[in-house]
Amino acid sequence: MAASRIVFHVDMDAFYASCELTEHPEWRGKPLIVGADPGDGRGRGVVLTATYEARKFGVRSGMPISQAYRQCKDPDTVYVQPHFDLYVRMSREVMVTIQSFADVFESWGIDEAFLDVTARAGSWEGARVLAAELKVQVRERHGITCSVGAAPNKAVAKIASDFQKPDGLTVVEPEAIESFLAPMPVNRIVGVGRKTSERLEALGIHTIADLAAYPSEDLAKLFGSWATYMGNVARGIDETPVQPWTGPPKSIGSETTFHEDTRDPEAVWDIAKDLIEDVHARLGHEGLAYRTVGIKVRFEDFETFTRARSLRVHTKDKDPIVEQVRAMLREFLEDGRDLRLIGVRLADLNEKTPSAVSLDRFTSE
Repeated sequence: MAASRIVFHVDMDAFYASCELTEHPEWRGKPLIVGADPGDGRGRGVVLTATYEARKFGVRSGMPISQAYRQCKDPDTVYVQPHFDLYVRMSREVMVTIQSFADVFESWGIDEAFLDVTARAGSWEGARVLAAELKVQVRERHGITCSVGAAPNKAVAKIASDFQKPDGLTVVEPEAIESFLAPMPVNRIVGVGRKTSERLEALGIHTIADLAAYPSEDLAKLFGSWATYMGNVARGIDETPVQPWTGPPKSIGSETTFHEDTRDPEAVWDIAKDLIEDVHARLGHEGLAYRTVGIKVRFEDFETFTRARSLRVHTKDKDPIVEQVRAMLREFLEDGRDLRLIGVRLADLNEKTPSAVSLDRFTSE
C-alpha cells in the first residue's frame, strides 16, 4: 500500500482584522469589527470579519452591522471599514512565507492555502514539527497568527484547521480520521450551510458519523451529485491533489453568504460593493486586466445562477465592474425570492496593460 499523503491546510485567523491590527497595534485586545459603518446602530451593510474578542459577543461574518452593534456591548469596540489593498499586500507577503514550507503549494483564496508536505515532512511527527515552525514564521515575520490542519487529504485538513482556532494546530493521522470526524456536526463539511444542515437533520443526520452511515442511494435522491461529495468527505475520502500554481489565474472571484436571507436591494448592494473592492484590489496586485465580469446568485431555495458580460476591451478600471454588476443584480432582485449568497468574478484575464480608452468603449458586446 502506498504511503499516505501529508497535506496542510493553512488558514489565517480573522485575516482582515489581523491585518488592521498590524497597522494599529493599539487596538489589540479590543473587539474589532471590519465592515460597514455601524451608524450608531442604524448603519447598513454587513460584518466582513471580526476579532475573537468581538466573536465572544456572537458577532459573525455576514451579520448585519446594525445587529453586530447591538450585540457587541464592549464600549471599547473598534469599527473599521475595509482596506482591501492592505489585505491583498499582506496576503502576497504571507503566502511567500507559507509556500517556502511546501513540496507543492496551492493558494486557496486571500487567506488560505493547501500544502502537500509529504516529502518535506517525511513522517507525521515531522509534520507536527514543520507545522509548528510554519506558524512561528508567520507570526514573527508578519505579526499575525494562523491555524494549521494536517491530514492525509485536503478535505480532512480543512476541517482540522478549523478545529482549534485561533492559532491552532491539529494533526489527523490516517488511523484517526474516523474518530476525529465522527462526532462533529455535519456543518463542519465545507459547503454544508444552515439550510443543508436542516434538511439533513430532518433525516436524523446530525453528525458526520450519521452522514457516513446513511445509505448513499437515498442521499443521492435528495441531494443529487452533491450527495457523493458529502458522503466521501464524511468517510474521510478526498483524492483531490494539491494543485501547483501554473500561471496567472483564470479568474478572480469573491463571494459572501448573507447572515440572513434578504431581498433588500440596499443590503445586497452594500455586500456587492465590498466584493467589487476585493476582486479589483486583487486584480491590481496581480498586475492583470480583465474583460469579463460575472456574478453568482443563490436564492433562499438554493437555486443558483451565474451571469457574465464581456467588455469590448481588456481593462484594469473598476467602473465597468460596478456598472455590470449593478445591471446583472437588478434582474435577480426583481425575482421575488430572498437571496442567500452573491459573488463577483472577473475572468478573461491577461497581463497586458490596456491602453487608455474612454468609458463608452467598455460597452458590453
